Amino acid sequence: MLESIRITQSGKGLSAGRLSGVFSALSSLMEYLVFNDEIDSNPVPSFRKRYLTPYKRQQGVAFPRFCPTTDQIRIVVSLAPNSRDKAIHVLFAKTGLRKKELRALDFEDINLIEKYVLAKPSAKRTGRKLPIDDECCRFLAEWFHDRRFYKNSSTETALFLGPLGSRIGRNTLGYLITRDGLAAGLHDPTASALEVDRKYTPHVYRHYLTTILRDNTCSERVIRYIRGDADASIVDRYDHLKWETISDEYCAAIDIISSQ
Repeated sequence: MLESIRITQSGKGLSAGRLSGVFSALSSLMEYLVFNDEIDSNPVPSFRKRYLTPYKRQQGVAFPRFCPTTDQIRIVVSLAPNSRDKAIHVLFAKTGLRKKELRALDFEDINLIEKYVLAKPSAKRTGRKLPIDDECCRFLAEWFHDRRFYKNSSTETALFLGPLGSRIGRNTLGYLITRDGLAAGLHDPTASALEVDRKYTPHVYRHYLTTILRDNTCSERVIRYIRGDADASIVDRYDHLKWETISDEYCAAIDIISSQ
């Protein structure tokens, strides 16, 4: 039964997260049948406990996500065809924003003078004000210059625009990352949904940022803030991080990507 559900009609395997969603929906159906006295009990919870590995544990142990090096990202950025796409790569790498968070950014959310990005409110993010360095500001400034020539640039609030002058599409955003990763030899288009170690996606930049900051001795507290993680302890809620501390530690630890 599990094997028949795991394989899609196209022959590809479902990811652990998608498989978990399938059984969650099935469990809801079973609960409805129990409520209506159609069956005696819901068999899904015991089945999941016995046969399904927890989603996070399975990903973390069996398939560690690919984490690019600074040199590899430098190549990817150099292969991006225009200032918009280069800025997207660099902003992902310098902030660790999720794809949904980066896509939601508006033009007014970027402050190149005080060097920060203001992420939109999100259930997955606590710290919204994120530092950026001089290099990131330079790539964004180049995009700001070229953005003026896009359709609807004077009326559309979105930071990144598509060819029709509207906010860049979710699929387009993911496509351009994998496209340039493929050109750099870092993305395998034949990899299954489970083989995240062979994929170059927007999420690899969260792994990159965390690794670089930690390797360059940025404090764990600042790393958690930049990633948008919840406080590690109750004490953290009362011990407020100063913006100067966040910015200074970040700028001292973040790598320079461009060779210019």
